Amino acid sequence: MDSVELARQIAARLHACAVADGSNPCDPYAFALAEAKRQDVDVESTAKGAAILDGGRAAILRKDRLILHENCESFFERAFLTAHELGHVVLEDDLADESVLEIDPSRPSEPSPLGFDRVVDYGRRQRREIQMDLFAREFLLPRSWVRTLHLDDGLTASEISDKVGAPFEVVAQQLLDALLLPAVNLRPLEWTQEAPLNELQELAAKHRGEAYLLEAGPGTGKTRTLVARVEGLLADGVDPRRILVLTFSNKAASEMGERIARKHREAAAAMWVGTFHAFGLDLVRRFFTELGLPRDPRMMDRTEAVELLEDRFPSFNLRHYRNIYDPTQIITEILTAISRAKDEVVDAEEYARLAGSMGSSEAAERAAEVAQVYGAYERLKRDANCVDFGDLVLLPVRLLETSPDIRSHIQSLYDHVIVDEYQDVNRSSTRLLAALKPDGHNLWVVGDAKQSIYRFRGASPFSMMRFGTQDFPGAKRERLGQNYRSSAEIVNAFSTFAATMRLGAGSRALHADRGPNGIHPKLLCVRRAEQQAVALADSIQVLRSEGLTYREQAVLCTGNEKLSTLARELEVLGIPVLFLGSLFERPEVKDLLSLLSVLIDRRAMGLVRLGCWPEFKMQFADVAATLEFLRLTEVSPGAWLQSVDGIPKITDQGARALTSLGVALHGFDQSSSPWTVLVTLLLDHTRMAARLGSSVNIADRSRAIAIWQFLNFLRVQPSGQGLPITRLLDRVRRLVRLGDDRDLRQLPNAAQGLDAVRLLTIHGAKGLEFSATHIPGVNADTIPRVSSAPICPPPEGMIQGATASSLETYREGQVEEQECLFYVALSRAKGHLLFYAPMEKSNGHNRPLSSFLDRIGTTLIRTVVVPQRSIPEAAEEAALQIVFDGPMRFGAPQIALYESCPRRFFYTHILQVGGRRTSTAFMKMHDAVRMILATLIIDGKPAGPEDLEDRIEAALKTVELADHGHRNEFSALALTMLRYFVSTQEGCANEVPVAINLKFGDEEIVVRADDILIRPDQSRVVRRIRTGHLRSSETKDVGAAAFVLAVQQAFPDSVAEIVHLSDGTSQRLLLSVKELQNRRTKLEGFLGDIRAGHFPAITSPFTCPGCPAFFICGPTPEGLLQKKFS
Repeated sequence: MDSVELARQIAARLHACAVADGSNPCDPYAFALAEAKRQDVDVESTAKGAAILDGGRAAILRKDRLILHENCESFFERAFLTAHELGHVVLEDDLADESVLEIDPSRPSEPSPLGFDRVVDYGRRQRREIQMDLFAREFLLPRSWVRTLHLDDGLTASEISDKVGAPFEVVAQQLLDALLLPAVNLRPLEWTQEAPLNELQELAAKHRGEAYLLEAGPGTGKTRTLVARVEGLLADGVDPRRILVLTFSNKAASEMGERIARKHREAAAAMWVGTFHAFGLDLVRRFFTELGLPRDPRMMDRTEAVELLEDRFPSFNLRHYRNIYDPTQIITEILTAISRAKDEVVDAEEYARLAGSMGSSEAAERAAEVAQVYGAYERLKRDANCVDFGDLVLLPVRLLETSPDIRSHIQSLYDHVIVDEYQDVNRSSTRLLAALKPDGHNLWVVGDAKQSIYRFRGASPFSMMRFGTQDFPGAKRERLGQNYRSSAEIVNAFSTFAATMRLGAGSRALHADRGPNGIHPKLLCVRRAEQQAVALADSIQVLRSEGLTYREQAVLCTGNEKLSTLARELEVLGIPVLFLGSLFERPEVKDLLSLLSVLIDRRAMGLVRLGCWPEFKMQFADVAATLEFLRLTEVSPGAWLQSVDGIPKITDQGARALTSLGVALHGFDQSSSPWTVLVTLLLDHTRMAARLGSSVNIADRSRAIAIWQFLNFLRVQPSGQGLPITRLLDRVRRLVRLGDDRDLRQLPNAAQGLDAVRLLTIHGAKGLEFSATHIPGVNADTIPRVSSAPICPPPEGMIQGATASSLETYREGQVEEQECLFYVALSRAKGHLLFYAPMEKSNGHNRPLSSFLDRIGTTLIRTVVVPQRSIPEAAEEAALQIVFDGPMRFGAPQIALYESCPRRFFYTHILQVGGRRTSTAFMKMHDAVRMILATLIIDGKPAGPEDLEDRIEAALKTVELADHGHRNEFSALALTMLRYFVSTQEGCANEVPVAINLKFGDEEIVVRADDILIRPDQSRVVRRIRTGHLRSSETKDVGAAAFVLAVQQAFPDSVAEIVHLSDGTSQRLLLSVKELQNRRTKLEGFLGDIRAGHFPAITSPFTCPGCPAFFICGPTPEGLLQKKFS
């Protein structure tokens, strides 16, 4: 049971009773005073800063049954402070009197899972104050009441704000909770009686003295035993403040605290229950002086860290990790290596020492380059007064290990240390425990080596293997053997698999307390991959007809991308699913981001999506006409919406839609807060939130939840330079590119009650259980998956306990982790375990099953199924209604873009929405080089060093790099590239490049050479000049083929060449006769597909976020689009 939700529902009932008694909620302070009187509590105001408030804003004197609050100007604030303190009375909070230091009436019911809130699991006392804030808001503005005012009475958020005298932000947040989150139905106010401990659990819970490791397999009652241990310590008279409970997730910590608080509310508030990183953050804040940090250092996330290094990357002069076009990905890989080093408590100096001890190999040079960046990163981070996620354990470990007085002090604070999920600890966590409990006395840990699935953050079963030997010698170990979750058939399956695991050697099979249910695990095979979702949907419906609800069933996959595809397919097949996926790539969130972009984009490309909204519905021709008007007209962003009559070729329907959009965005501009814009749009200027909030469709409920999550994310945007909306859109692109948005895929607690199938990664399913588990894609190419080696492998000797090379250790760990993942997936189900697999690849070849299936025993029932229906085509995948007037004519680069992504080609060259790829400083430097190249080729004269430097200086000003902090490095890079280009022209004569037309029937592809040289032997070289690095497919793609075909047509005896200035290489383009014929056929096919309106999106987490059309990519407006070629 969620104690916060429980408090809110109690507050809502109090509100209803107060209204029934005649109190007026539209006078909030009088309303709160009347309730205080009903609760036999007096309320008095006092001056701000009064001594009796002890530095706070309000306080309750329980013995006197008196609430004191500061004398605020706002009557709503007075009411809120009073209601906050009333929450302590009504909820029977028996803790000592404390002042309310601060309130947040508009706080969300759950924090955003990014940034600071990603780390901190507020202590029980802090959570109590958060609970009271939400109690107060619910008492003054119950969700049911504001929902009625908005849905039934038609009042906007602003009108409700005026009606009740509450700030807009408070009303808006309560409306968002009421409309976008599902109503939560709590069970009656009593806790379910837990079964008594079995003998082994009881022995484990009662252990005292030497260090103790409890090996607890899936469903064996690990958490129950841990909580029983805490309760036993409290019963023994142990001061709760001297108990430290460490977990690996805020969710686990919160649930643990809730379970302890059921019987021991005061004790739960007094003890520390939280994550290793939250505990480390507490130590960092306590000993900031000793660590050389500010009092409250700021958390730096991965996105900010990449930006910090990106600007300085040219100054590192790296050789192996050099990328002078877009170093984002390599910086991310280096930061991953740094994070991994911190897991092992290896700082930059030690990293460099380890690299130096590797000799003179290339691996040593690579490690030395990582060490160089590591050192620079740490200095930059310190200068910014920041810490990162890895610092939160590394810094406390270093502090405790090197400061005896501090170590003794911290050790004296805790008599008992309890650790959950010990198989997930990394070396830094183990050393932290060793510093807290060097002899292991009263250290109690629980875990299961076979469920170690977090190798990417340094976790490994190595710590469990060492427990009692190298770590905490003399420790005791016990193992739980009774599974209370699953049927005997499922327990036998995963126990049989466990016996074959590298980490399962010697493990005993678990005994199923439930016994057999007569249902064996099943494997359903289909012929092709697209039939798998249909077979899955059919199985879900069959189980539902047998009595299992949707919410009792889960689909588990190894990755989010596959889950996203399955979610779409299951929804169109009629299965309600609960899955957010990549938040910023959900249609409803991209809609809102597109709308925001209209306020900053002069070309208003966001109209392509907005024209699909019911509120602003437009024909495609109207959208195209508006985009054409904006392309040819100089007008500031958004200003054109105030006068849409001047747009030619637009219909009355289109004009009305644009007028409605202008009304919706009235009062906002480039400088507006994204949260305020969208909340006002949803709750004041349109009925969009009302439409979603009144729908009972599960898909609509999922959309509403996603919008709530997105708006919650918007509340906590970091400050910075530039316009707020621009900063937001850039940050979203960066988060998606770096994969740093994964935590936003977590569903709010309120969503858990929806009757929909859960879609989870196996990592996300850890610790959960379901009546039925469906595991699709059990093929040899899916699991076990063979991961590529890390781009930046650790130096030899960094990974403690490794007996092989870094690469061999990594590969061995990957094999172990894949086995652990499968074991975790097998053990989630209570009664039904189903696998699915296609038998053929798309080319008709056999697609082998996963070898893991042969390791779960002989009771697996294998069946081939032939689904009787297919997946309907998604609207955005259908061909667009487009008519071309005249023969088509495209440049070779445009056709090359069609090959890489037809959808981007459509937006860029057919619809001409404008925009360009998001540019880094490096990309701007390349733009400068291209500008200079164009002038050098036109001039046709040799350029000396001084001339090149002058041109570079002028070009850097043009691309706004003249004042960049690393202008000199960019200038040097540009000079190196240009010198290479000039060197390739030495001794050659120049010809003016000409356009060459390749004919394909009536259609044309225009090829332009960048440079033509006549060498001393009179041979002609026709060249493509690229400033970046060579891509693996670049010499064989259709762009290269078109170039070679054009050169053969115009200059039969010439050589086609491609030059890459970043690499300093020139190479001949050689394609065989057959390859050229195949490419020509492919080019003809592309032209045919373009004319037929086929523009599918080719998605990539690396390239899509940088695409100009990233936010608008997806559905298009209805109607016919005409494209004229002159």
